[in-house]
Amino acid sequence: MKSLFFTHQHQRYTQTLRIHYGLDGMKYIIKMYEGEINGHEENEGYPTKYRYEFEEGMLNHIYEIRNELKNIGWIQKESQEVHKTSFLRGEDIDA
Repeated sequence: MKSLFFTHQHQRYTQTLRIHYGLDGMKYIIKMYEGEINGHEENEGYPTKYRYEFEEGMLNHIYEIRNELKNIGWIQKESQEVHKTSFLRGEDIDA
């Protein structure tokens, strides 16, 4: 399975979106995990799942999701490492 990771920074927290996609058994699937990183903890909800008969349908949906997120200000990351801001000190730290 392949993965994409997106973040969107707000004043007091960072929204995250993890997308896993690929062949699972006999079906192509997309699993999307929405989460949040704030000054105290990291939360992630249950995945939203989409199933497809053909790879083309899944890849088209991934393409649409990526474009929509980028158009509204989300940033695609290479990995799940997110730099979050320490609001007490005003400096960046690794998550």
